[in-house]
Amino acid sequence: MSLPAFSRMVVVALLTLGLLPMSAQTSTQSGTSDSNTQTTNSNTQTTKKKSTSAATASGEPQPAKVEIFTGYSWMNLNGPVNGFDKPSPFLTANQLQGNKGGFLVEGSYFFTRYLGFTIGTGAHFGNNYDADEANAGPVVRFPMGHLQPYVRFLAGWSRIAPNNAEQEDAFGFAGGGGIDLRAARYLSIRLFQADYVRSQQKFPLGSASPIDGVRLGGGLVFLGGVGEELPVSATCSASPTEVFAGEPVTASVSPINFNPKHTLDIQWSTNGGKVNGKGNTVTIDTTGVADGSYAASAHLTDTHNKKAVATCQTAFTIKKRLPPTITCRATPPSVEVGQTSAVHCDASSPQSEQVTIATQCQPGNASGQGDVSVNSTGQQPGTITCTSTVTDQHQLTATASTTITVTAPPPPPPPPPPPPSLALRSVYFATAQPTVKNPKGGLVKSQQAILTGIADEFKKYLAVKPDAKLVLQAHADPRGGEEYNQKLTERRADATKNFLVGQGVPADSLQTEPLGEQHQLTADEVKQSMEDDPSLTPNEKKRLTRNMRTIVLAANRRVDVQLNAPGVPQQESKRQYPFSAADALSLIGGREKPPAPKATKKSTRGATKKGTTKKGGTTKKGGTKKGGAKKSTNP
Repeated sequence: MSLPAFSRMVVVALLTLGLLPMSAQTSTQSGTSDSNTQTTNSNTQTTKKKSTSAATASGEPQPAKVEIFTGYSWMNLNGPVNGFDKPSPFLTANQLQGNKGGFLVEGSYFFTRYLGFTIGTGAHFGNNYDADEANAGPVVRFPMGHLQPYVRFLAGWSRIAPNNAEQEDAFGFAGGGGIDLRAARYLSIRLFQADYVRSQQKFPLGSASPIDGVRLGGGLVFLGGVGEELPVSATCSASPTEVFAGEPVTASVSPINFNPKHTLDIQWSTNGGKVNGKGNTVTIDTTGVADGSYAASAHLTDTHNKKAVATCQTAFTIKKRLPPTITCRATPPSVEVGQTSAVHCDASSPQSEQVTIATQCQPGNASGQGDVSVNSTGQQPGTITCTSTVTDQHQLTATASTTITVTAPPPPPPPPPPPPSLALRSVYFATAQPTVKNPKGGLVKSQQAILTGIADEFKKYLAVKPDAKLVLQAHADPRGGEEYNQKLTERRADATKNFLVGQGVPADSLQTEPLGEQHQLTADEVKQSMEDDPSLTPNEKKRLTRNMRTIVLAANRRVDVQLNAPGVPQQESKRQYPFSAADALSLIGGREKPPAPKATKKSTRGATKKGTTKKGGTTKKGGTKKGGAKKSTNP
């Protein structure tokens, strides 16, 4: 089959493939239009669930599925032609030269909006050579409204016939692109097409001949499978869709199928507040709007194509404000008169707004913001009621009450029992006792008995007053020297302390003060002590008075006992000489006996025998008159 015949068959086939889709599309246009109308209505209903939308056709052409190109082509090839014995009158130095005209027929099918596959053929005729080809390969287009640039790469069969006689077939390829101008729904004009072509022929008796050149073309492009022009539309949305009055609502519109290179005029309106701003996104001020449902609408117009118009609507709701809530409690819920309880409240707003709390308590007049301290001082037993009010920023309020029970205080506890009383008495020592050799001497039995009683009582006292102390103040009569008397009183104080310790009194509860001959009792003080002693008879008091000097000396050979305890008045021992003690003669001599029955002469005479004591008188030899004492030089 010759190349021209093959080319004619390809052209017929491509034209048939191009016309069939166009015919089918034309015959079904009415049905498709109805179907599209139904789809648009359906889409409109669906869109209304989200936002009310209206749309019109945008007028923008849609890319075709099938493209059939036929047109004029001009080609210029260059290259050596090897294998001819004699120079050809149509070849210059065996080189292909000259521009040749011809035609191209191509068909393209697009799998996507941009990518397709092209198959085509062409033929160029001239005096010095003919060139025919049939190629196929991928094509990529770039729909831009009415203009559509494209690029492609084709490869396939190439035939060159120098001198229009010798034909040589070989593999060839072409690569280039062009621009189509959309003239009608099913027709475009190929403004230009430029390709670089190359092949390598091997002519008889010659080596391989590389042939390349440029091919230019233009013509008509018949379109098939053209989609319906997509209508412009818009969707509106609101965020948030539920707000409280005074809170802003953001409304947005998204244009659909509008030319992105054109400016849109967007007009907003709402029945629920005031629109602030312009453009795709605006803010709606809902201040003062009552609770309920409202809508915002957008009207879009293409400023370059007044037929491209769309509207949409979105809904939002103004919610009803709820009052705040509050709960209160008193801690502690019950107090005694004079005690304090704290009232604490927990409050919140359903709208998450800031709230304030005010509390008023009666009786008591306690009030304040937030937590309130209620003091029951001066209140009568009963109930204090506290009412707390919470207020939000929109003056919505709620109240809560809590009660505090006030009880009478319990009776005060009985006072602690007083410490046991101590019968303190001073103790007396014999003259010059105790001595250095006998530090325990001089403390006769009657004085030991006094100390024993003091020890027993003081141990009980310590159980109540553990920090109490006994101070032992030792004295001496003034007859010894100062140093002697000081040492003597130290021994008397230590003897007294040691005795008390021996009776179980803690040593650290005893304190000694040897005073020497300080703080001497006067004769008047001693006489008054005798007058206050109920154990002495009047006659004994008279006789003791006649021996006052001896009695005063004996009264100053003593140890006074002093009680010191925190919170208790200081207590001094009673200074009363033990005239009635059985061993008092060991201290000062004999004493008057009780009156005896009337004696007979014989008895009376016997009473005056040598060595006996005459009542009321002195012995004949060395005896001691009752109530008197031997003169001593020791204290």
